[in-house]
Amino acid sequence: MAKWTVKPTWKKSIIERNYMKKDGNRVMVETGWRWGEFIVYTDDDTPPVLEAGVDLYNCDYEAEMVETSDGCWEEHDYDDCDDDTREWLEEFFEEGNSYYDLEEHGWEFDDGEMIIDCDMTIERCDD
Repeated sequence: MAKWTVKPTWKKSIIERNYMKKDGNRVMVETGWRWGEFIVYTDDDTPPVLEAGVDLYNCDYEAEMVETSDGCWEEHDYDDCDDDTREWLEEFFEEGNSYYDLEEHGWEFDDGEMIIDCDMTIERCDD
């Protein structure tokens, strides 16, 4: 098994999406990162084939995040929420709460995506 480090070539190109659910409602929180690094594993010495827009959590390779840094935006999508929940969430986030704080209110993490939306630098990094 080969180990590869994967980094974006442009800043502000990592998009992290976290989905949380409660009582039939689902909210998506998108965070943009200026920089980050990931490890991707391949079965042989062939580098992974990754294109701009790939979700590293759902691609043909085992991948893990090393780090992300310098968050530059956060957006919330309430399209899958009823009106009362949407209103509550808007107020909740306006008060400065983090989406992690939703767990204290009965919300559960549902799914996640980690997208690199530009060309990538891929280098072998076996120990």
